[in-house]
Amino acid sequence: MTSAEETGRHIERLLTELHDSPDPRAAAAGEELTRHLVQLYGDGLARIAGLLGTERLTELCADPLVSSLLLVHDLHPVPAADRIRAVLAGTGVDLLGVDDAGRVRLRATGSRCAVRDVESRVRAAAPEVSSVDVATAPPLLRISLRPGLGHSAS
Repeated sequence: MTSAEETGRHIERLLTELHDSPDPRAAAAGEELTRHLVQLYGDGLARIAGLLGTERLTELCADPLVSSLLLVHDLHPVPAADRIRAVLAGTGVDLLGVDDAGRVRLRATGSRCAVRDVESRVRAAAPEVSSVDVATAPPLLRISLRPGLGHSAS
């Protein structure tokens, strides 16, 4: 677990404590404070992203923390479909599409275990997706000659 993940969990715990407080004003103040901080940091990141340009920003996204911060603020330079294709490489699962509502459609030829792993990879690469639908390809039919219909010797 990274310190960023620990910090995120700690923030969630604090917000939950505020929300569960007997004073409803505490929860409202905590939520408003969070909203303003996120807006402030988002505005700052947007300015930085604009100065860096897409190519440099994409390079910085190799760092998971930077990537997740840009995702939170809808500033990630790599489209969700491209991030999903990258994590699907070599899995036997194809991306069929991502719609405007964030629904991801996949087609798998592998086992259900592999499919569950792929779903978690997709959600990690593109946390903004709303759902992941995996269709498994039907098995191929085996076509063979009927017994006794082999090649005849002349």
